[in-house]
Amino acid sequence: SGAEAMELLLDSERVYEDLEYALRGPKAPITDADAGRGSDCGATVELAWDMGLVARAWDPRLTLQSEFRGIAWGGRLTCLCQYFHPLCFPELPARKDAIEADCRNLFSRPEVAAAVSQLGGNCIVDFAWLGPGEVLIVELNPFDGICLGNFPASTGLFLWEDASDRAVMKGEAPFETRIRERPLSTAELKAQCNPAWRRIIYG
Repeated sequence: SGAEAMELLLDSERVYEDLEYALRGPKAPITDADAGRGSDCGATVELAWDMGLVARAWDPRLTLQSEFRGIAWGGRLTCLCQYFHPLCFPELPARKDAIEADCRNLFSRPEVAAAVSQLGGNCIVDFAWLGPGEVLIVELNPFDGICLGNFPASTGLFLWEDASDRAVMKGEAPFETRIRERPLSTAELKAQCNPAWRRIIYG
């Protein structure tokens, strides 16, 4: 029901963080129209509340090993890695080339280019690879190389702070697809786990 859906949203720490961020009000440059009303060009104004709720159908085909994260920079897809990167899925290395080809092919479509352009050409692209020739784009998220999307939890097996990784992500080095090929130890998995979940999973 609608009430149950709202209860799930209100019980989510991630939703709370996103709403709190939206309430802080990102700033936007003053436009020519604003200037005509007496505002100073070059200044910024608080944006009005501008947040929406999007509901998508649950798709059981999207498994942990099916999701991949790409970085788009300057309108180009520059790299790709598995989304749930702390985990090792033994079947993925043999499928790496097919996954890369299918994701890059989907990204090259005009409608995807138009959507990426609306985000300034730089964004995070989440793909779901369902099998040979069958791939979906789950969502696009802002990425600016400054504060939006550039922390390790967002960039997966690439690190923005690492100069060589950053060159790949900005398209200054050849395209790379990264998949975890060696399982992490229990200690390494614990170190990457959210503290709250660590207590639940490991006690």
